[in-house]
Amino acid sequence: MKKAFLIFFVSLFQFVNAQNENYISISTKLVEAIQSKQTSEVENYINQIATVDEEVLLKQLNSDATKKTFFINLYNSFVIYALRKDPSLYENRGSFFSTKRFKLAGNNVSLDNIEHDYLRHSSVKWGLGIFHKIFPSCLEKKFRVDKVDWRIHFSLNCGAKSCPPVFAYSLDNIENEMKESSKKYLEKNTTYIREKDELFVPVLMSWFRNDFGNKRGVKRICKEFNIIEDKDDPSISYNSYDWTLDINNFRKN
Repeated sequence: MKKAFLIFFVSLFQFVNAQNENYISISTKLVEAIQSKQTSEVENYINQIATVDEEVLLKQLNSDATKKTFFINLYNSFVIYALRKDPSLYENRGSFFSTKRFKLAGNNVSLDNIEHDYLRHSSVKWGLGIFHKIFPSCLEKKFRVDKVDWRIHFSLNCGAKSCPPVFAYSLDNIENEMKESSKKYLEKNTTYIREKDELFVPVLMSWFRNDFGNKRGVKRICKEFNIIEDKDDPSISYNSYDWTLDINNFRKN
C-alpha cells in the first residue's frame, strides 16, 4: 500500500512539475547547452521535450511567436544533436530530414515536420511555398503557425556550410532576433552589382520563393535591409548553396 502511494505521489509531483515548466524557455536553454556542449543538460532537455504532455505543451504554444521560438530552437538543436552523434547521417540528406527520429510530446517527428508542417503551415516541401497540403495531419494542425514568416529561412540551420548560424532564440526578443539574423545573413550572402544592375541573393529565396513574396518580395526585403535603394529595380540571380557539413556554426549575438 505504501509503495503504491509513493508511486502515485511521485507521479503526481512529476505531472505538476511538468505543468509548471516553461517549454519555450527550455528550447532556448537546449540551444545554449548544445552550443556549450553540456551533454547531460542537452539529454535532460531533450527528454523533457520528448515526454511533456501534449496538452501542456499546446497551452504554451499559444501564438505564432511562441511557436517560432520553440520550433526554430528545436529544429536547430535536433540537427546538431543528431549529427554530432552520427555525422554519416548527412550522407543521405533526404533521409536525414524526412525520418521521424525525434520525439516531441510523445510523438515521433522529423525535421521536415518541424520546418514544413509547423513553421511553414503545412507547405509542400518542394512546392516553392505555393502549394500546401490538402489533408494536413491532426498533429500539424495543432502545432503549425497561422502565418508563414519568411525570416525562418534565415534562422533555421540544416547542418550545411551555407546555412544561417545557430542562435538561441528567446520569446521575449524573438522579433528583434529574427530580424537581426535576417540582416546578418543577407549582408553576408547578398551582392548588388550596380554596373550591371544585377542582384545576387541566397538561393533559399528561390527554393521558397512564395514565402518571400516572389521576386517583388525579394526586392522589397533587400530594400528594407538597405542592400539596394528604393529606386533600384535589378535583375535577380541566385547564389549556389554549399552543402558541406558544418555543425560548429553558432552565433552569440
